[in-house]
Amino acid sequence: MTYIIATTDRNGGDELINILKEDKTLVFQGCFTSFKAIDASVWEKPPDMAFIWLGESEINAFRLASEIKARNPFSIIIFVGSQRESAVEAFEHEADGFLLTPFDKKKVSHLLLQSTKKEEMKS
Repeated sequence: MTYIIATTDRNGGDELINILKEDKTLVFQGCFTSFKAIDASVWEKPPDMAFIWLGESEINAFRLASEIKARNPFSIIIFVGSQRESAVEAFEHEADGFLLTPFDKKKVSHLLLQSTKKEEMKS
């Protein structure tokens, strides 16, 4: 399963990458700091999963999620935010999950398990 991270918070992105690289079923496709930075390879083969930080002006999180879903309706979209209130808006935009910062390995693992089970039930 491939995944991308979209964030301007390089520390948070690196922290998430370090947690996710322990899962041998996941393949890192790239970390992007702006909507424009996402290269053609991502659009040619959209990720199976995307972690998208909310509230960053360089990344229009909901537009990015829509673009990914348009290219791969089965992609899992997980929004990341620092405020619980952001979760409501994320789920209004059909998020498959929401990760509240700060996060740790346990929270990420639990979210991955929930999200992949949800996707298996759709199939």
